[in-house]
Amino acid sequence: MKAKMIFTLVVLLFTGSFLMAQDEPEEEMQTLFGDEKLTFGGYGGPRVAFSSFDSKDIWLVGGRGGVIINHCFVLGGAGYGIVNSPLYNDLVIDGVNYPSLYLQGGYGGLMLEGIFWSSKLVHFSVPVLIGAGGVMFSDKQYPDGDEDYKIHVIEHTPFFVIEPGIEAELNVVRFMRLSAGVSYRYAPKAELSNIPSNAFNSLNVSLSLKFGSF
Repeated sequence: MKAKMIFTLVVLLFTGSFLMAQDEPEEEMQTLFGDEKLTFGGYGGPRVAFSSFDSKDIWLVGGRGGVIINHCFVLGGAGYGIVNSPLYNDLVIDGVNYPSLYLQGGYGGLMLEGIFWSSKLVHFSVPVLIGAGGVMFSDKQYPDGDEDYKIHVIEHTPFFVIEPGIEAELNVVRFMRLSAGVSYRYAPKAELSNIPSNAFNSLNVSLSLKFGSF
């Protein structure tokens, strides 16, 4: 009896929905790219970010860019490297004591970015980087009579990284935008001796310039 009541109720609901749909005017389905011809642009530019590794301040400098589809979606790439090389003292690696070692490394990969209300003077975007990188401990040895230094890698580890963020953008001129934002870098396997494996998981505060056709 209950099964018949449920079946009857379902039939009535579908029938009512069908009849209501016949009375409503047909609306065009909204899609991401629409039926109109796609528009393409592109940009590239530098990015500087302040972040941390194992409670030490780090500066990351690099670049990013990509193809802009319909003024609202970017498919591209990005890459950043540590430029200030924080110093570690008295680290023991594989039974050897190193009085001073320097942290170096970087990461990069695929970048996907959504841009919202890009024609407005101030708008925002949501970039996501998915890729890989590596960090290492190295020493710096200065040869006699040579100002250039040689880097000896003591320990190195690769890692997977994903970094979502949100940025506010200012349209400076038609071909240039200034962007400031925050992101979170998730790199759970950046494992070095005496360092927690999640040491590279950190917030980033960044400033970027974008040059291109938007």
